[in-house]
Amino acid sequence: MAESLAAVGGQGIPTLSEDQAARLNQMVIKTANYLHENKLLKARIGLLNNKDDVSFFRLKRFKRAMTSPEYLAKQVTEGMLPLQSDEDALRTLAVLIQKQMIIPVDKLHYQEIKKVKGWKPNRLKPTLRPTKSPRFDGDAYFAWVYNKPNPYMAIYGFLALAGVFTIILFPLWPRFMRLGVWYLSMGVLMLLGLFFAMAIVRLIIYLITLLTMSKAFWLFPNLFADCGVIESFQPTYGWEEPKKTKKSSKKSLSSKKSATAASTKSEPIDLVSAADTTSSNTNGTAAIKRRVVLEEVDE
Repeated sequence: MAESLAAVGGQGIPTLSEDQAARLNQMVIKTANYLHENKLLKARIGLLNNKDDVSFFRLKRFKRAMTSPEYLAKQVTEGMLPLQSDEDALRTLAVLIQKQMIIPVDKLHYQEIKKVKGWKPNRLKPTLRPTKSPRFDGDAYFAWVYNKPNPYMAIYGFLALAGVFTIILFPLWPRFMRLGVWYLSMGVLMLLGLFFAMAIVRLIIYLITLLTMSKAFWLFPNLFADCGVIESFQPTYGWEEPKKTKKSSKKSLSSKKSATAASTKSEPIDLVSAADTTSSNTNGTAAIKRRVVLEEVDE
């Protein structure tokens, strides 16, 4: 792999001073940040070693993104790696590989995946495997192992640290702040106690009405339903419909059957029969249909 990178990127990364190396690292990071979510790459999500989600692309898409007018305009203003020809795009790719931001991969087919023990084909995400003998033609695949840093991570970290120190230094808070926290905590505890008391009261009312009335009464019937906070208290009350037992359902079925049987007895039954007769005057045949109506007579 080192020989192929040297063939693509010339001598690779030459020996630089500390300042030059730091400047080069900044340029590489800015270039990687620009290319990571570039639409011209048309990157897709694949499974590296059949388990990790990575973004991968083709080399021809990489060249197209590097030689785009947008990159040529931003390479100077934003301090990215300079580009003057397609060979510079390949050198940039070699630098990103040497910096372990991009790795060359092979896109495996179904039969190749089945040969590896424990791997399963995925219809939505193609399986990728790192290769030690990369190709540098237009259809060669490369995957990102570099993740673009989140600009808000520093803010989140600072807020988390400030919150921890705020809680630790609670004894040093002013009196009015500690008093406010105490009132707030008492208010939350009262709300929780009121909620549990309401749940117990509604259960007692339900049990009493279940034993004494035909329909059980529910206070806030949607209190524990899978809905929003406001919908949990709507409606204010409700009556529980009695559940149908198996006996009542069997009785209803038997009554329906008896009703249908009675209706069929009262209705006449029509029978249509066809008889073939021959005519002596003509040698042809004709079908004569007779309609017979039978009625059941009660004895």
